[in-house]
Amino acid sequence: MTPFPGRLAIQQRVLASYRLPLFDLLAASCMGGLSVGAGQPTARESIAVSDRLQVARFTPLDNLHLFAGPLYLCHQRGLRRWLTEWDPAALILEANPRYLASPAAIRWMKQRRRPVLGWGLGAPPTSAPFALLRSRRRLAFLRQFDALITYSRRGAEQYA
Repeated sequence: MTPFPGRLAIQQRVLASYRLPLFDLLAASCMGGLSVGAGQPTARESIAVSDRLQVARFTPLDNLHLFAGPLYLCHQRGLRRWLTEWDPAALILEANPRYLASPAAIRWMKQRRRPVLGWGLGAPPTSAPFALLRSRRRLAFLRQFDALITYSRRGAEQYA
């Protein structure tokens, strides 16, 4: 793997324990270091989280969970402060339009002419109510990224 010469930042809604090895492996290839910013899940979620990274740096963010189910939104307080302090050369964000602080983070990076990559499962078709409006909003959100990373061919097809 070719080393990344600068600092890398990765935003996650929550830092799931199973992702720790991936982030530490990536951090070993970042010459400037890797910082992961993440918050806590809702009380109803059964997600095993951890901040025990061995190589990467962890920065806690404050997740403000709004609503539930199909109306769920999350605002990550501290995201912009983290970016300002870490000053990354590139940012990887979860490509989820329900995360309200993401557009401000994208603008912050774009003002500095730095790349922003989206990371997600894909973009399955939206359903009623307001399917057309939601679909247009999602498309506008996804177009802000310089590239999108997905786990599967199906996800890539949905993004395309």
